[in-house]
Amino acid sequence: MTGNQMFCRENELDESFKQLASYINIPVGVLLPFKSQCFVRHYNKGQIVYYSSDETTHIYLLLKGNIMRENFNMNGDVYRYLNREKVLFPLNNLFQDKVPNEMCTALTDCEMIGIPRDLIEYLCKNHEEIFVKLFSLLSETQCQHIEYNMALTSKLAKERVTKILRYLCQTVGYDHDEFYEIKHFMTIQLLSDMAGISRETTSHIINELREEKILFKNSKNWLVSKDL
Repeated sequence: MTGNQMFCRENELDESFKQLASYINIPVGVLLPFKSQCFVRHYNKGQIVYYSSDETTHIYLLLKGNIMRENFNMNGDVYRYLNREKVLFPLNNLFQDKVPNEMCTALTDCEMIGIPRDLIEYLCKNHEEIFVKLFSLLSETQCQHIEYNMALTSKLAKERVTKILRYLCQTVGYDHDEFYEIKHFMTIQLLSDMAGISRETTSHIINELREEKILFKNSKNWLVSKDL
C-alpha cells in the first residue's frame, strides 16, 4: 500500500469515526483511543456482509447504501427486513451469547464502519449516554418490527402490500414532502417475499397502484404518494 493510500484510508476512518460519534451522540474524543480496533469497509451490491450473526465479532454502522437482513429459525422460516444508511446493527448481539441466526446482504454498494462488539459493550458500561442511545435505537427497531408484523396479519393481499409499502416508506424511504422515494434496490420479487404472497399477485397490485396514481415506478426508483 502506498503512502497516499494509507493517508486516504486514515482520513476515511477519521471521517467515519466522526459519523459514528455523532450517531451515538458522544464526543469523537471518546472513540479515538479505540480507532486501531475498527475498520472501514466497502461491500459490493449482492455481497454477503456476514452469513451468521452468532459468529459476528463486530457491530456495524452503515454509512452508505442499503442492506437486507434475514433471520432464520430451525424450521427454515425467514423473516426479512431492510435498512438504509445510518443504522447500527446487529444490536441484538450485544450483552448476550445466544443470538438469532441472521444473514446480512448488501442490496446496493455499501460503506460501513466495523466496531468490535466487546468495545461497544465496554463503552456502554462506562458511558451512560451511549447505553441510553443504544437502548433507544433498540426500542425504535422493536416498534418497526411490530409495524411490519401487523402488516403481515392483513388477510387481503392488496391491504398487506400497501401496508408493507407504507412501512418501507417510513423505514428505508426518503421523504420528499408529498411522496416517498424508495431507491432502485426495490423489486417486485423482494416486495412479494416480504409480503409472503406470490410475485404475480404482487405485480398485479403494483399495477393497480400505478393506475390509481399512488405509485410511480421508473427504471431506478419507486415514488410512493403519501395518500397510500
